Amino acid sequence: MTLDLTGLTPELLEKYDRPGPRYTSYPTAPHFHTEFDKEAYGARLQKAATRADEPLSMYVHLPFCEARCTFCGCNVVISPRRGPEEPYLAALEAELDLLKTALAPRRRLKQLHWGGGTPTYLSPAQCEQLFHAITSRFPLADDAEVALEIDPCVTTMEHLATLRRLGFNRLSMGLQDLDPDVQRAVQRVQSLELTREHVEEARRLGFDSVNIDLIYGLPLQTEDGFRDTVRTVIRELAPDRVACFSYAHVPWIKPHQRRLDGATMATGWEKFRLFVGAAQEFVDAGYRSVGFDHFARPDDELARALDEDRVHRNFMGYTVMPASDQVGVGVSSIGDVAGAYAANEKRLAAYQRKVAAGSLPVERGILRSSEDELRRAIIHRIICTLKLDNAWVEQEFGIDPRVHFDNAFEALEPMAADGLVEIDDSGLQVTPPGRFFLRNLCMPFDAYLKQPTDGPVYSRTV
Repeated sequence: MTLDLTGLTPELLEKYDRPGPRYTSYPTAPHFHTEFDKEAYGARLQKAATRADEPLSMYVHLPFCEARCTFCGCNVVISPRRGPEEPYLAALEAELDLLKTALAPRRRLKQLHWGGGTPTYLSPAQCEQLFHAITSRFPLADDAEVALEIDPCVTTMEHLATLRRLGFNRLSMGLQDLDPDVQRAVQRVQSLELTREHVEEARRLGFDSVNIDLIYGLPLQTEDGFRDTVRTVIRELAPDRVACFSYAHVPWIKPHQRRLDGATMATGWEKFRLFVGAAQEFVDAGYRSVGFDHFARPDDELARALDEDRVHRNFMGYTVMPASDQVGVGVSSIGDVAGAYAANEKRLAAYQRKVAAGSLPVERGILRSSEDELRRAIIHRIICTLKLDNAWVEQEFGIDPRVHFDNAFEALEPMAADGLVEIDDSGLQVTPPGRFFLRNLCMPFDAYLKQPTDGPVYSRTV
């Protein structure tokens, strides 16, 4: 199979490569506000408590890392020496108690995800302590997806054995790039041999799925070099899923990124070619393309979900596990509960103080309006299924999208003329070249982009 790159030119890329959201939420995080406080979040939790029979998703943020990778865009706490995780674990248990009280009666977890930071910064015993703290309050459904992110550089084989015994069934490993020069430039040195050992052990232990994260747009990357990385990943690791992310250079948000040499980072057409080359390698190897930056082997559930209209998108990216509510636990985590987004305190000390005082640690959020819910559904439909059926919109929301979104469809006309989307009376269909510009195709439906912000807030769309 070959990617259809018809009409993709440097001029087209220059026209559409501009700042825009990744749409893991709508409205997006820059539009959350502090008027949404602990009382507002408590009211949402109380409403969610009435849905006792519906599945629940939980994201737990573990922010600690031994060292800082210069490309990192996550909320992390750098601590080479162990110690600060102990009071943090106590704070997580306190927050879990608050959530259990608010969400009683019990709701079972359909999806549990540990992110970071580096979750395996915790010792195996601490991982077990946290896991039981969660599942004693929120039992796992029999078919739950239980996943976490690991860094092979700090993850032991004892970690893997413990995690599998506890019930974790999916692993995600950051790799970024195998080129030693690129790794040194971003201060994340990780050998192929070490990564392969962890992948092979995870499979031996019975993990259902292993995901590898790659990043394009890093310093010193070349098209041929990144293709070599992708070929090696396919041949040596054969991951079930791959997330191939665009490096988000946001030094105004993450000052440590200023240490990267911008003169050695590919931009524009050169950066785009990095991704196109990688995507071609995955497709040639039989992987299915999911959304705009994920790939999955045909036998992986994410690939099968494409054909069954079961792909969803949330703060963890593309997923097959829908849940009516998702609670965020830990510093900087974000939840999606009963029609509202709730973001926890970003500062570790402030987070720990609030939960110690018996207070929900929400720092900001937003209660979605009916219009927000409509636009959220439209955006996620496009970004997950690559199409929008007018009949589906009319059935779900009782409106004619051609009338309600006349301005959005007008804004899409130049994109249709450029071959990125096809529009007719039945709706719209993203073309093969258009999937590279999915974020752009969603932006006309985003009513918040016209609102002023304090400086730049988004990475570039390609």
